[in-house]
Amino acid sequence: MNERNEIHMVIRDVPADSCEELVQKLHELIRPYPGSLDISVTRPFLWLSTKKGHFKLYYSKCRFVETDNRNLVFHYKDQLISKSGKISSMLKKLPGRIFFRCNNSYIVNLDYVSSIVPEGDRYNIWLTTGEVIPLSRSRYHEIRDRLDRL
Repeated sequence: MNERNEIHMVIRDVPADSCEELVQKLHELIRPYPGSLDISVTRPFLWLSTKKGHFKLYYSKCRFVETDNRNLVFHYKDQLISKSGKISSMLKKLPGRIFFRCNNSYIVNLDYVSSIVPEGDRYNIWLTTGEVIPLSRSRYHEIRDRLDRL
């Protein structure tokens, strides 16, 4: 009988540019152990259950989430995924290092933020895709702090 021992680890908050270095260090650590050991890396995701099925929502490909009546609309890659729910509940499921609630109706992926531009008495968040998200004045300093830490 071929028995396989597995260890599953979840490592969070590793910058994308450090991932390869981390895998290399893990390979060096396990090299002295006998047997065939394999390390694989998967991108973090969240399972979304919708009326149309179940979707893997990879955090890195979701630009932002917005509310539309009682639905959440995920702006994901080249598609929109709609799911019933509250934005406050979804915010608890998304990693805070990546996602930021910029007002009562939007959660934005900080990796897509290109600039924050004042417009009249409020601010707008410009994404790398050219999309514009309104930013609450009360959350301006918080997002600036978060972006400075990235």
